[in-house]
Amino acid sequence: MTSKERCDLIRFVTSVSRAPLLGFGVMYPKFGISNGGSLERLPTASTCLNLLKLPDYKDKELIREKLLYSIYANSGFDLS
Repeated sequence: MTSKERCDLIRFVTSVSRAPLLGFGVMYPKFGISNGGSLERLPTASTCLNLLKLPDYKDKELIREKLLYSIYANSGFDLS
């Protein structure tokens, strides 16, 4: 990922565009990744929990493609 894509990923998961000043070690709740369910789903995030919900894609390029699609899709909050 490019530097911009990494920043956008941080914003996608945490709702802030920069890493914590003192590092991710002091972030609360901790940045986390959980299984996002079916491989048919796109990655999602729970920003209040700093949690990336990532399906267990087997291919690195597919992970990158799906993550970037989710990051730039401009989807709002989903109260499901």
